Amino acid sequence: MRKYWVWGVIAALVIAGAALALMARRGSAAVVLPAGVTLKEARAIEADAKASMPGKYQMWLESAHGKAGVTCVNCHGKEPVTGEKASYRAFGDVKPEVCGACHKDAYEGWQQTRHVEAVKYSMNNLRGKLLDGYPAMKLQGCDSCHFKVGTTCSACHTVHASYPTSAKPGQVQANGLPAPQDLMNGCENCHMGPDHPQREAYESSEHRKVAERTGQPTCITCHTDKNNVHLIYRIKGTPDNGRATMEKKCQECHSQDFTREMLANVDQIKVETKKIVDAGRGIVKGLYQDGILEPSQGVLLDKDGLPRLDATGTSYSHVSHIENLMFELFKYGEATTVRGAQHFSPDVAHWHGNAQLWEKYLAIKDEAERMRFEYALSRKMGVPIPELPMYQYSQATGHELDSLKQPAPTATP
Repeated sequence: MRKYWVWGVIAALVIAGAALALMARRGSAAVVLPAGVTLKEARAIEADAKASMPGKYQMWLESAHGKAGVTCVNCHGKEPVTGEKASYRAFGDVKPEVCGACHKDAYEGWQQTRHVEAVKYSMNNLRGKLLDGYPAMKLQGCDSCHFKVGTTCSACHTVHASYPTSAKPGQVQANGLPAPQDLMNGCENCHMGPDHPQREAYESSEHRKVAERTGQPTCITCHTDKNNVHLIYRIKGTPDNGRATMEKKCQECHSQDFTREMLANVDQIKVETKKIVDAGRGIVKGLYQDGILEPSQGVLLDKDGLPRLDATGTSYSHVSHIENLMFELFKYGEATTVRGAQHFSPDVAHWHGNAQLWEKYLAIKDEAERMRFEYALSRKMGVPIPELPMYQYSQATGHELDSLKQPAPTATP
């Protein structure tokens, strides 16, 4: 009898040890179950995720969510995350409202940002509409930023692998590995490239050098509310373009005089840059007005029947060469010059910005002079200028821009 009792104790200790090992491996917190979900169902979904996406499963297991007992069903529901639910397009299935159930302050802050309007911007954007004829590129080139940041939290957050977004030098993760110094807090996923080069400007600025040593300033240091880092305060669309808020932010490190002097310097660069862009725009509009250039497919007209030649009314594709140069002048040259100046990156503001701005302006000027000469010669010689057909995307219907086009101007009797 004593022998059986001893073996019973040993068995109990083995079971308890296994349970403790499991708790240590998965975190000691109890599983947080949503209403109507059993522990058995939650474990089944976990097992399915582990089998189909072992890498993501392991990331989750070691994350703050995994250690807190927040499991797959809390975010994804009871259906297995396979097939369509595991497709690239399914990144919008877990809505911010789901995250907001636990992260209330973060959700409320996000709701006050321009990010919530990102889908509207892309849906009413000429370039996005033209890409309706090229769905694969629209998914990668438009939706991966605009749709994602406007409908999910995963545009900025790694979701399955959580770690501090602004780890200080030497900070260690729960798994013992060095915490990545994500000094741009995930903003660089979208805010980069020639049309909005905040990443390049920040990375080559004095601010970045300081952040590498101290952990700050990062994007959230300068652009978010101190009490809610998800509340990115607005610059565009406010009466003072966010100037008062920006000055307060700058003065957390800099003096008032220095702050106002440097922001005034940025203002001067913006004004001069706009004048160069407007000069190029005037050259191109003169070609329309003189009948030398016909509006292309990839431009929208204003109320007077002339191409707008602005950020939402001009494409890089399905346009003439000079219209493409105009697009690069304001969308690349102007943006790079101004963003470089705003982030106090000398090389980006000057060589990548102002120098490129001049390159595009001069190209527009030269192309307009060539077109005027060619037009005059063609009329004098009576020889028409040949025009080749424009390439169309494989799935284009020809009606992609119908919802954006203004009615034709009414002729004056």
